[in-house]
Amino acid sequence: MENTSNSSIEVYLAPINGGKHSFQTVNPKEIVSVKVAANTALVIQNKSTDTASVKLKASGDVGLSMGYKN
Repeated sequence: MENTSNSSIEVYLAPINGGKHSFQTVNPKEIVSVKVAANTALVIQNKSTDTASVKLKASGDVGLSMGYKN
């Protein structure tokens, strides 16, 4: 995943049975690799008032769904 924004973003893992872990700050133009276990969501959080965007490549057995809170 590459942060293509001008602001830092936060990413973390959220298993469907509850909890949050593996918090990571991704700075602008930084590229990170994240492994996500089954039944776990990868949460990408923008704490800035500016628009955030990422370039994301998913591989493996992917069952993707997208959602957001406004």
